[in-house]
Amino acid sequence: MPAFTAALLGIMMSVLAQPAPFARSEALALRSATPNLASVPCYAKFELLLDLSATYENPFNPEDIDVWAVFTPPAGKAVRVNGFLGQAHARKLDKDTESITATGEAQWMLRFAPTREGRWTYAVHARDRSGETELPAASFEAMASESPGYLRIARNNPRVFAFDNGRPFFLVGENMCWAWKRGTYDFEDWLAALGKNGGNWIRIWMASWNCALEWTGAGFYGAGTYNLANAWKLDTILDCAEQNGIYTMLCFGTYGEFTTGGFFNEGQWNLNPYNSANGGPCAKPADFWRNDQARRLYQRRLRYIAARYGWRTGIHAWEFWNEAHATSPWVEEMAQCLKGEGPFQGRPADAFGHLVSTTYGNPKIWKLPVIDFTMTHHYGKGDIPDSGPVIHDDAQSHLAYGKPHLMAEFGIDYRKADNEYDPEFKGVNLHNGLWASVVSGNAGGAANWWWDSYVPPGNLYGQYAALRNFVEDVPWAEGPWETLDADAPSVPQANGRHDLVLSPACAWEKCPTEEFTISPRRGACGAALPGFLYSPAKPELRTRPAFHVDFEQPGRFEVLVDGVSASATLRFLLDGATAHELTLSAAPPADPNVKPDYESTEFKPEYGIHQARFNKSCGLDVPAGKHTILLEVTEGDWLSVSSYTLTGYSSNRFPKMNLYGLRRGGRALLWAQNADHHWKNVFEKKSIASIQGAITAVHGLPDGEYTIAWYDTWKGELTKTETANSTDGVLPLAFPDIATDIAAKILPKP
Repeated sequence: MPAFTAALLGIMMSVLAQPAPFARSEALALRSATPNLASVPCYAKFELLLDLSATYENPFNPEDIDVWAVFTPPAGKAVRVNGFLGQAHARKLDKDTESITATGEAQWMLRFAPTREGRWTYAVHARDRSGETELPAASFEAMASESPGYLRIARNNPRVFAFDNGRPFFLVGENMCWAWKRGTYDFEDWLAALGKNGGNWIRIWMASWNCALEWTGAGFYGAGTYNLANAWKLDTILDCAEQNGIYTMLCFGTYGEFTTGGFFNEGQWNLNPYNSANGGPCAKPADFWRNDQARRLYQRRLRYIAARYGWRTGIHAWEFWNEAHATSPWVEEMAQCLKGEGPFQGRPADAFGHLVSTTYGNPKIWKLPVIDFTMTHHYGKGDIPDSGPVIHDDAQSHLAYGKPHLMAEFGIDYRKADNEYDPEFKGVNLHNGLWASVVSGNAGGAANWWWDSYVPPGNLYGQYAALRNFVEDVPWAEGPWETLDADAPSVPQANGRHDLVLSPACAWEKCPTEEFTISPRRGACGAALPGFLYSPAKPELRTRPAFHVDFEQPGRFEVLVDGVSASATLRFLLDGATAHELTLSAAPPADPNVKPDYESTEFKPEYGIHQARFNKSCGLDVPAGKHTILLEVTEGDWLSVSSYTLTGYSSNRFPKMNLYGLRRGGRALLWAQNADHHWKNVFEKKSIASIQGAITAVHGLPDGEYTIAWYDTWKGELTKTETANSTDGVLPLAFPDIATDIAAKILPKP
């Protein structure tokens, strides 16, 4: 998560309408359940408003008061759905600031969506500490509808999403995590623009300043008691998303709830209702993952969320955390609460079986059967010229999990918006990230972070329209797609050599591999290079990456060190022998007259250390031939890497061109990018030469004649169609001139 400002903290503490006290002391009576409709289309909302009185201290504690209904289909298994307390509200925009006020008393209700046609029967129950009551059985008619149903993992391709009816769902969208003072009115504007341009997905946070149920401050009651104004606000946003054809991944919280300070002052542990200082059960943040009371309270929150919003087909998935390092046992337990044998009578809290994931994950979490897909976030500090190759390598490194993968956040710099590097709103990094994601094995286009300060003012929504036009008719769900096997593009008549610059894709995690073969033609061959090198003090994260290289002529291997925590001793080994070693310290020199190596440093009181920005290149000379270069941080804490450079490594016969693609049977997709066309060169107004005369060969296509349809990726339009033959499984391909990038669909000719 990048920028988080003081203005946003102000929104968090803004006054919402104070709900009426929730405690009741009345005789248990369930008098009626009034339906919104006598007949309802399949997958649409069937809602019951209950006339219920009972005795309870906290209506959000099912041990105090439990309300549920059992829905029985014309044939098949009955479904139990939990009730919840809600309250009608109204919104108003006054001087560009939204206010939300209650318009009635809190009321019990139930929400359900039928999944098949016919007459459904249902029985409503209520129980408080005095006993249990129920209403006579009733029924409604479920009619046929055009809804494709809920989103699942595709039956025939476990790396993509599909609806109940089998129709594929390829994500094209962005983060839309919160709004500013205009609240839901901002969401209306953004969602309309995104939907109009083919966007079909967003990510929303239930953060303390946006739709949180639990927190401290105005409108909140601490852990275990919920803000009904925010719950209504989220319903309003979700309604708007669905009206615009957009599906939502709902994130329940963010890492700042467990931290103090931070680059953006995003740490909010002092306000967290689970903090014992605020009446919660946890003396310190780490207690949240293992404290019994904290886990029970969180499970109740999951139960309420699923009861209120779970009927919605427009919910793509539940996401536990944004960038919080939850433990694997905690994640497994909470996923089981939602979708397995949970703590509430052994039944899942979510009767509709929505998909579940979290960030940050790790191999233990990604391998859990109850976690449905994997995710990554990627940012530079203005030092990574192109997110496309990073997104490609990241996607390739997650294929082994056999699950859908998303680049769920990306941007040029986590500290400031992309428009700082793209003041003319060219959208180059957004564009490259979207298209690299599509043809690298991800389940959707990469999700840009800057949904408010970058995409709307630059009117960059057309990027999503172009991508949606290209992917819409691809049969993603018919079966697995594999990485395209194609020769490195070449220009036979070219002379000379150029440097090979590689960007890391593994963020704060243990890289899945330590062995990297660096091809002069293909680079790192889809492997995710480490962005951090850790000392032995972090054994759970530490890797010692080994780079297998083949220099045609003598050159250099260089590492651009970005940041250092405390200190880091970096050792370079060439073919097993130490070739270079240096120690980088983030602490100010003891002698104030000595100029430090770093550009800047900052003391981190929460860790008791300095962390520095170096932006320093270091490396070693490498003789011609095959060698192994091993890197290790032998002492200190950690350092971060912006890039790896191999000077003079590649022949100009192999142009600076990224070629990524997928194949399934006799069908292939590819994206070819002029690698010099990235945001940094555009920002610096450098001349970018068009790649002309490049050729490749695609392997693995059955023999026969094929149609190659070339697309303008900026417009999403077909520009040229030609034919070629695959012989002995090899299809030669000649690229049109590539000034920026192009895409192609390769299809068997009828």
